[in-house]
Amino acid sequence: MGQCIHGLKRWSGLLFGGWLALLPVFSYAQEQSFQLQTEASLTLSISQEAEEAIDRAQRWLAVQTAASNRIDRLLCDYALTTPDAPPFRIARCDITPLEYAMPPPAPSACYTNLTAAVESYRAQPKQLFALQRDIPTENPPPNWREAIALAIINTQKITPAGGHWNASSEDTLWAILALRALLNESHPIQLAE
Repeated sequence: MGQCIHGLKRWSGLLFGGWLALLPVFSYAQEQSFQLQTEASLTLSISQEAEEAIDRAQRWLAVQTAASNRIDRLLCDYALTTPDAPPFRIARCDITPLEYAMPPPAPSACYTNLTAAVESYRAQPKQLFALQRDIPTENPPPNWREAIALAIINTQKITPAGGHWNASSEDTLWAILALRALLNESHPIQLAE
């Protein structure tokens, strides 16, 4: 990690092009740490269902074959991070590849009809992640968090090994990241020195 030569892009407002649901800079100058900060929350029952879905998904993801790509492994490790773990550390050279790993913005038509957007992305956790990341800037309806969370929770396939989406490690890790963001529980990220 210390041998990374890539330059660090200028930090102007948002980190990683909206990485992990528009992570704003959190005490960058002093701590080099970042964490999700939003104002809304899910109802207690949906929050509990989301937490259970995350637990099942983490159990399933933990026993899958490790990704061969460095960035996919990094995202998987981040998705497997437990709430009591210290901030998740990344190297500066991983910032640009992580930006490229993020899903593109959701099409503007998604913001005018949330129900149709959620239904069309129901089997695509990475797109639901993008939708929950981008929709707060578009004057969303009051139930937008619940609609997206329920779409993710209700499409999880439950197995003896845990739970997954589309039997895919990538889809499962994006579902975990989306649910954490919707719960306002994205784990803090810290740049490694």
